[in-house]
Amino acid sequence: MEGMLQPPSASAFDAAASIVSLLVYLGVAVAAVWKTPADTRARAFLAVAVASGIPYALAPLQWWKGPGLYTPGVIALAATAFAVGGLALFHFTQVFPAQRPWIAAHGRWITAAYAALPLPVAALSWGVGAVLMPMAASAGGDTGAVSLATGLLLIGLTIPLILLVGVLLPCAGVLSLVKSWQEAKANGRERERSATFWMLVSQLGGGVLAVLVLPMLHLIGIGPPWSMLIAVLTYAFALLLPASFFRYAAAR
Repeated sequence: MEGMLQPPSASAFDAAASIVSLLVYLGVAVAAVWKTPADTRARAFLAVAVASGIPYALAPLQWWKGPGLYTPGVIALAATAFAVGGLALFHFTQVFPAQRPWIAAHGRWITAAYAALPLPVAALSWGVGAVLMPMAASAGGDTGAVSLATGLLLIGLTIPLILLVGVLLPCAGVLSLVKSWQEAKANGRERERSATFWMLVSQLGGGVLAVLVLPMLHLIGIGPPWSMLIAVLTYAFALLLPASFFRYAAAR
C-alpha cells in the first residue's frame, strides 16, 4: 500500500525522451503561431504545448533531483498543468481542422473554463500533496486519524475534477476527432483526413498505454524490457500529435 503513495521513478530514458518531446511540442507550436498568429488552431495548440511542457520538464528534473522534487507546490503545479492541458487539448480538437458545432455555439464556456479551472485544481492538489506526502514518507507509520480523514476528504473533492479533465474531456476530444475524420473522409479532404487519423492514433494509442498499461506495470512491479518498450511506444504515440499538426500546417 505504501508503495502506491510513492511517485513513480524517472529513468534516464524518461528524462531524455521528455526533453525531446518538450522541444518538439513547443517548436511546432511556436512555428505555427509565428506563421499564422491569428489562427485559432495554432493558438489552441500552443496552449496544449505550454501545458504539456510542465509535465515533460518534471521528468528530467526528477531524474536529476530524485523523488524529493515533489513538494505540495510542485504537485499543485503539475496537476494544474494536467487540467489546463486536458482543456486545451479538447479546445484544439474542437477547432481542428475546422470549428465544430459545439464550440461555435458555446465558445465562451472554453474561455470561462480556462479562467475558472486552475485555482480549485491547484488548491485541492496542494492539499492532497500536503497530507499524503508525510504519509508516504512515514513508510506506514502512524500519521494520525485527522490527517488521514483530511486526505480522504480532499481526494473525494478531487475525484470530480479528475473525472472531468482525465476522462470526460479526453473522450469528448476523441469523439470530436472521429467526427472531423468522418467528415473529411466523406468530403474527400485527404489532408484533413490524414491529419485527424494520425491524431486519433496518437490519442487512442498513447492514452491507453499511459493511463492503463504503464501504471499497471508499475503497480505489479514489472521492469525492463517490457516497461521500457511501453515507455518508448508511449512517447512515440504522443509525438504523432505535433507531427501531424506540423505536417498539416506546413502544407497550407
